[in-house]
Amino acid sequence: MRFFLAAALAAAVAAVAAGCAGGTTTASGSASARPVAAIASMRAGTPSAVPPVLVASLTPAKAGRAGDRLALLSSRTGDLVRWLAPQPQGAADQVLSVRDGWVYFARDPFSSPGPGAIWRVRVTGGRAQLIQAGATGYAVSPDGRAVASVISADQGDVLELAVRNLVTGRRHTIVMATRPDPGSNNWPPNILSLTWAPDDVHLAVQFQLTAAINSVLVFDAFTAATAGDGRTAPAPCPVNSACGEFDPAYLASGALTYIIQRVSRSSGAATASLVAWQAGHLTTLLSFPAGVPESYDMTAQGQAIWASEPTRPKGPWTIWRWSGGAPVELPLSASAPYWVGAIAW
Repeated sequence: MRFFLAAALAAAVAAVAAGCAGGTTTASGSASARPVAAIASMRAGTPSAVPPVLVASLTPAKAGRAGDRLALLSSRTGDLVRWLAPQPQGAADQVLSVRDGWVYFARDPFSSPGPGAIWRVRVTGGRAQLIQAGATGYAVSPDGRAVASVISADQGDVLELAVRNLVTGRRHTIVMATRPDPGSNNWPPNILSLTWAPDDVHLAVQFQLTAAINSVLVFDAFTAATAGDGRTAPAPCPVNSACGEFDPAYLASGALTYIIQRVSRSSGAATASLVAWQAGHLTTLLSFPAGVPESYDMTAQGQAIWASEPTRPKGPWTIWRWSGGAPVELPLSASAPYWVGAIAW
């Protein structure tokens, strides 16, 4: 795989540029299963029911060897319901997803040069189970027949999406990037928000090439070979602005949702919007209050949750939830001595 070298990085940039310029996209096969007008209706009307609890990775405000800890919080009040696992020492637990009563999370060691591992713990708490070592991301397909993970292969010089069919044992890899040289200072890129489409075939990811270059890419999980095979919806970017795409999530209808962040080149001011891409149409669902979300998640039914930084020094973080209509701000009394890391519903 070393022949690929820096080509994946260049291919990814080219794919993103082509997608933004030409409006190319690959979505799930069910992309037209629901009229686009129904997606637009999420912006207003009576909010739908939300899950009763959410999971957040809470960071102690005081520095030390204790890392982010998983907390189950009330979606109505923000109060702490229970801690899901003991406080990790020398590592941080970052929640990835909540599925079938399990919380999947990545445990990242502070000192180890390599990736950590994927674990899961029941929403009710208890002993955590190791799922996969040497991975930073993990997602189970909606039908439960396949899993996708983010791994560093070939002694950490190759960044891949690894897909495995749990029924047949078939394994497929998508080479996202290879290290251009031993001295490169931006290695490795990040692959975030790994998520399956409802068709159990397509995968969407946030590919963070550098801190300033973030793009949502969609792949056929079983045929794509490199980052250059990824496609995405265009991200309309005003003149004199820089734009990025973040946090992809599929709705049950097949629509791909994600966040578009726009930064003014003149003032540096940043704004963010939640959009849905379906059947060739890009619909803005929500303009985020209180600036750009620091962490975010959305359910297949279209309920979003996100966290915002404190508005004053050493103030509490804020969690917002949205299910149509106006966003609701949670008091989050449990967050006063903590910072909010990853978040999931």
